[in-house]
Amino acid sequence: MKKWGLFLILFLLPGWASAEDQSYRYLEGIEKKYQGLKDYTVDVKVHFDIETFKSPDLYGKLYYKAPDKMKIESKRVFFFPKEGAYFNPSAFRKEEFEIRLLERLTDESVKKIRLRLTPKKRKKNLQDVVLTIDVERSLVEEVKMSQSDERIITATLRYGTFDRLDLPIQVVLHFDMPNTESEGMRQFDQFVKGPKRVTGRIELTYSNYRVNSGLKDEIFGEADSPSSLNQIRQP
Repeated sequence: MKKWGLFLILFLLPGWASAEDQSYRYLEGIEKKYQGLKDYTVDVKVHFDIETFKSPDLYGKLYYKAPDKMKIESKRVFFFPKEGAYFNPSAFRKEEFEIRLLERLTDESVKKIRLRLTPKKRKKNLQDVVLTIDVERSLVEEVKMSQSDERIITATLRYGTFDRLDLPIQVVLHFDMPNTESEGMRQFDQFVKGPKRVTGRIELTYSNYRVNSGLKDEIFGEADSPSSLNQIRQP
């Protein structure tokens, strides 16, 4: 009994915390790093590299206010991939996910980890997210989202420093999703075998950040919500 009692005491010490408990700390580090970020305004350029979707580069202005308000302004129709494309440090709140440590990595002496996040409650069609995090800087470098409609979206992020905060200057989205052509089109073109899945790349470049300028709630409204990746259809 004494041995079991000693084992139980050791198990409850901080150093014996479970791997899952340790995983939460990585998300806590990101939350702490950006707790001073109240809002930002930034110019955005969107470049599409998608075989089935043709568009010139698009330019707009993005407004963000913590924890989750976002708006795009543009002089023309603006297709904006909401999933993984804009920076929201509150997107992965630790209390909303089951978290599992997948692996520890070392890339050019930089310590990184990969976490799998599974929503505790249904989040639209999101199944799970895999984050690659620079542990020393508490930066998310890659976000891989798997969705129930078989879409897979991977975002890689590159950062600059603005007002002493690390904010993305480039986000590159790679996506792989089912071919969504209509039944009528398939019947009309039944002798031509199209691809079962569509892949592509969207590059977003951010510049001219204004951080914590005191954006008002009135700026944001449902009528101004941006187009999402779901609106990118085949011609």
